[in-house]
Amino acid sequence: MAQHGFQYDEDFLLEADSDMSGDNTDVDSALGDGMSIFSSTASLRSSLINHRDENGRKYHAFKDGKYLLPTDDEELERQEYQYALCLYTFGALSFAPLTKANRVLDVGCGPGHWVIDFADCHPESHVIGVDLSPVQRYAPSNVAFEIDDMEEQWTFSFKFDYIHAMMMTGAFRDWGNFYKQAYEFLNTDGWVEIQDIDFPLRCADGSLPADSALQKWTDIMMEASEKAGFLLNTCGRAAEFMKEAGFVDIVRVPYKWPIGRWPKNEKMKELGGLVRENFIGGVETMSLALFTRFLGWSLDEVKTFTEQVRYDMCHSSYHTYFDMYVTYGRKP
Repeated sequence: MAQHGFQYDEDFLLEADSDMSGDNTDVDSALGDGMSIFSSTASLRSSLINHRDENGRKYHAFKDGKYLLPTDDEELERQEYQYALCLYTFGALSFAPLTKANRVLDVGCGPGHWVIDFADCHPESHVIGVDLSPVQRYAPSNVAFEIDDMEEQWTFSFKFDYIHAMMMTGAFRDWGNFYKQAYEFLNTDGWVEIQDIDFPLRCADGSLPADSALQKWTDIMMEASEKAGFLLNTCGRAAEFMKEAGFVDIVRVPYKWPIGRWPKNEKMKELGGLVRENFIGGVETMSLALFTRFLGWSLDEVKTFTEQVRYDMCHSSYHTYFDMYVTYGRKP
């Protein structure tokens, strides 16, 4: 069994799912300023560089409403922290067994941290990062950033060897279409890989009270995302979507993100503390658009409620966690 990053505590041990379409290698779960470059597919129109103010936060103006998180400095700082947390968890930039990576696509690249790191590690690769917002700060010579809506028809004039997406839960309404387009725009023997979180929040031992703010939050997040059409529980179905699109050699590597330092295993305890900081800084940000746009909450209601949720996240007797998955598959 291949190992990456941290080992799970006994209570967290999970086995990787087997290939859904043929022979496959099982994988153990483990924890472990300049100018942006834009292609002809996305010119610097005002709709790209402007923003919209809502609830005291800044949101993208291009394809307004297609992304539920702000794009202001506060959120970009949290995304930087979250990216470092993903690397800390996974212990690797990628898992797919790449034999070549001449052309690489990162879908929903955000500030572009993964794009830049992958390009630095693979100087032979040309890496394209695509996002709705022009928040990328610089680009190495083998990187290009583009602004586009990846739920629309892809218009690349070439195919890729590797398509990657990280922490994109809640970003697409139609994940089946994403995998179909990824399949179409991959070369033969190319790989697609998703690294993401899966809602709802889970409890290891029934210690989270049903009437707690934290339990209510995860329930309301699921309700609001369903009304919005941006489901939060699609990451766990990535292998299913890949199989339906035609991918083979599908591997799913499960992880867990504990909320807080409650695990007995020291490495998991350390990870849990870092995860808690991420969500304490992000719970209001993640809730704002969903709760106000689709459930009719006021800003004050969101702020008051999420303060209660943050308090619960610091409750050491609540043994909660999120499932995380790395899933990849090959185009035959």
